[in-house]
Amino acid sequence: MFRGLLLVASVALLFVPGANTNAADEENPVIKLIKSKVKDEKKTFAILVTFKVKPGNEKKFEEAFAPALIATRKEPGCVAYYLNRDTEATSNYVMYESFKGIPGLDAHLKEKHTQTLLATVIPLCEGDPQIKVLTVPE
Repeated sequence: MFRGLLLVASVALLFVPGANTNAADEENPVIKLIKSKVKDEKKTFAILVTFKVKPGNEKKFEEAFAPALIATRKEPGCVAYYLNRDTEATSNYVMYESFKGIPGLDAHLKEKHTQTLLATVIPLCEGDPQIKVLTVPE
């Protein structure tokens, strides 16, 4: 459904410090997506981010996540942050992330550990990461 939302090149440009001088002026495409899907920006929501890792890069991918998992879980806006690997298609990973509103995710995306993570893992993937937004039924 969100195929093509985040092109690998644009993700890298948005998140690698200094790669795009206008990045600070532009709204992050992930934040734009979340705003289009949630009614109340202050309510807790979750996202599923699916990655297909290039064969042979699974260990590098998992190692890149290790420091970010620890650091993100300490962020005040983080509710949950878990990396999951598909047991059948072992090159496929799903991140379950939950934040206390859009400001929590926005702060997370600006963290150095998040920028380092994305700059490292995006080149290890085939195609674009896919994002699905989840909210609690009202």
